[in-house]
Amino acid sequence: MRNMRLMVSAGLYMLLSGCVIGSGPCLWLQVRHDFTGHVHFREFPRSDGVDTVPILILDKTLYMYAPPQSFHCLAANDVQLVGMTEFPDSIGENTHVIVDGKMIEGVTAGQHTLFVINVISVLPLGPKH
Repeated sequence: MRNMRLMVSAGLYMLLSGCVIGSGPCLWLQVRHDFTGHVHFREFPRSDGVDTVPILILDKTLYMYAPPQSFHCLAANDVQLVGMTEFPDSIGENTHVIVDGKMIEGVTAGQHTLFVINVISVLPLGPKH
C-alpha cells in the first residue's frame, strides 16, 4: 500500500510539474502555436538611431519552458514579432491579431523582449482601430 501511494504521488508530481495552476501547461520553445493579442510599435534606441519594432501584447499570459533561463516556467506577456519585413496595411497600432509562429528566446541584438515570435503568418481579428 505504501509503495502504491509513493507511485501515485510521483505520477501526480510528474504530471503537474509542467503546469501553472490555473493557466494550463507550459509551452515549449520552437513549437508552432497560435498567439492572440494587440500589436503595438515601440521604439528602442540603438547606436545608429532608433529601432521601431512590433510588440504583441498577449491577450492571456503564457508560460514558457525555457531550460537555458530556468527550470521553471517563465511568464510571457509581451513578445517581439520577428521574421516579417513589413506588415499588411490592415494591421496598424493596437490591431487585434492572431499570429501563427514559433516562440524563441530573445538573445540576439535587436531582440528587445525575453521571448520573440518567429512569425509565419499574422491576420487581423477585428476592425482596424
